[in-house]
Amino acid sequence: MTLIEVLLAVVILGTALLGLVEGASRALAVVRQARNYELARRMMGRVDAENPLRLMDEITAGQDSGGFMGGPAGWSWVRILEDFGQIDEEQEGLFKLTTRVYWAQTSERRSMEETIQFLYVPENIDGKRSLKPLAP
Repeated sequence: MTLIEVLLAVVILGTALLGLVEGASRALAVVRQARNYELARRMMGRVDAENPLRLMDEITAGQDSGGFMGGPAGWSWVRILEDFGQIDEEQEGLFKLTTRVYWAQTSERRSMEETIQFLYVPENIDGKRSLKPLAP
């Protein structure tokens, strides 16, 4: 009878430990995912700092992409600029800026963080749409 009680206690203890290990594993996965999203937000700021729209001679619809020099391996970015003025005359000078940062969690699965901003860029005196300050 004592042997049966000991075996039953070992089974109960093993089941409890298995549940604890699984819970800790899931918690670590959530922490890793949260860290990646936080790093992605910082990388979006880096995209804007290294490729500023305000220094472009003319803002036109298009797409840019690249990686992060000296940054985390396997991370990349895409920036898409859409011109609503081409679709509707009343929205002349309105642009939609979508910035995406991609990273690989596993060899098959990629994750992404995205921000969308709307910009109004009126024509300057040269007839160009630019955020670049004019030289005096």
